[in-house]
Amino acid sequence: MTDVAATPEAEGRPAPRQAIDARRRDTAIKVTAVGKAVKAVGRTGVPVTRAGVARLAGVSRSFTYENHDADTMITAAQSRTQALAGDRDEKLTAQQQAAWQERALNAEDQVRHLRRELGTQHQLVGDLLGQLREPNGTWIQEDRDRLRQDNEHLRYERNQFLRDRDDLHRKLDGARANVSRLT
Repeated sequence: MTDVAATPEAEGRPAPRQAIDARRRDTAIKVTAVGKAVKAVGRTGVPVTRAGVARLAGVSRSFTYENHDADTMITAAQSRTQALAGDRDEKLTAQQQAAWQERALNAEDQVRHLRRELGTQHQLVGDLLGQLREPNGTWIQEDRDRLRQDNEHLRYERNQFLRDRDDLHRKLDGARANVSRLT
């Protein structure tokens, strides 16, 4: 004899089957939301994180660990984004290395130019010193003053070139260090 009043439907409680079906529907909705969130995060190019997907999908992080489908989707997306990030890092490293090499070559060219200019300045000072004497070997007073001014100006330019050269040497050494570190 079965008591009709003792069944869950008769007491106003839902049958376990109905509760199970409701929970399955709820889980399917959550899994669908996780799938949409994974796709949305994947389109942005941002690394996929479990917390970010859970927040975007409106589910708990524990759900993303406990549900096999959600866990599989997130793990696969994380693997894809990590592989893409590795490719981007390799491309970025190659670009950085090319930029540093170009800077090093430019600095070497500038150093060579400054060395040539400094040699020209030295030769000009020597020429000026040799031209300002009277045939008897005495200096001409007006030319001596002009020579001093020219000499001071040339020394200033020389010192500026030396500072520029030293600065470029430091940059060149830094660029070479960066290139050797990248290779």
